[in-house]
Amino acid sequence: MPTFEEKLIRAIKRKREAEGLSIRALSAAVGVSFSTLARIERGEGQPDNNSKIRLLQWLGADADEAGLGFDNVAFVHFRAGKNIQSSTVHALLRAAAQLVQSMGHPNNWGGQDVTEDNSSTNGDSLSKEELERAAEKFRADLGLSPDEPLDSLRIEADDVRVIPVGKADCLDARIIGQLTGDASGEWSAMSVPLDSDNEKWAVLLNGTHTVERQRVTLLEEFWHILLGHKLTKIARIADAYGRTYDKAEEHDAYYLASATLLPKAAIIDAVNKKLSSEQIAKAFGTSSELVDYRIKRLGLWREHVGKQIRLSSD
Repeated sequence: MPTFEEKLIRAIKRKREAEGLSIRALSAAVGVSFSTLARIERGEGQPDNNSKIRLLQWLGADADEAGLGFDNVAFVHFRAGKNIQSSTVHALLRAAAQLVQSMGHPNNWGGQDVTEDNSSTNGDSLSKEELERAAEKFRADLGLSPDEPLDSLRIEADDVRVIPVGKADCLDARIIGQLTGDASGEWSAMSVPLDSDNEKWAVLLNGTHTVERQRVTLLEEFWHILLGHKLTKIARIADAYGRTYDKAEEHDAYYLASATLLPKAAIIDAVNKKLSSEQIAKAFGTSSELVDYRIKRLGLWREHVGKQIRLSSD
């Protein structure tokens, strides 16, 4: 009897060929890399749970006909490593359910597809100019000067409650133990809609990380909410859990978080003054890694590291 994965691969190839799609075209449609899809069709590997969800969504009704059903469990935003374990996704799912049960409207959440978005999982990113303007306006709305550091952990947003996981009284102690223990390195934050209109939110924050990491993580979650980004779908497939995510929206949220914490004018001035990444990070309460990311995105890396260029005399 063929396995779930074997049936999935056959169904994908059958539909792809029937629609006249190349593997590269399918890759663009579902957001799974060309090399991964090519290996899968050659029988040299199997898709992970996250890829399975995307492929099953693309199959649509053909998935049911091939006996490939899967359970849509919930829709949230969460920041986590690409290779997050199924057990950690399940723990976050249970935490989300308990947050809604305690603070929201459980009848409008859970297995229902109340927030499903059938648009592409790899949408167009905002332009750099649009991202910079949004970050500048955000800082202006907070009354910050161009060179003033921002402690994002002090931000209050309407209808958004931030809860460090270790202080979440409504969560089961075992879930807290898992998310702050062995799984703490796999996730950073999760934003849970508390109503069917996605107007009220709870943000579960991983308080075991450094303050610097928490600051950028929390800003990412705020930006996901403020920009109305698509929710991550968590699904159960063959007793394991996976998720979808949108690369363009993840890029935008992280860029905006870095731009909000490290304003453009101040970074340009710091680079011109030959300040090190560590000095800039200390001044703005971030990590030096985030400073490096910001400088590179602004196209100032050569100036920052002092790389000289010249024409040869020949």
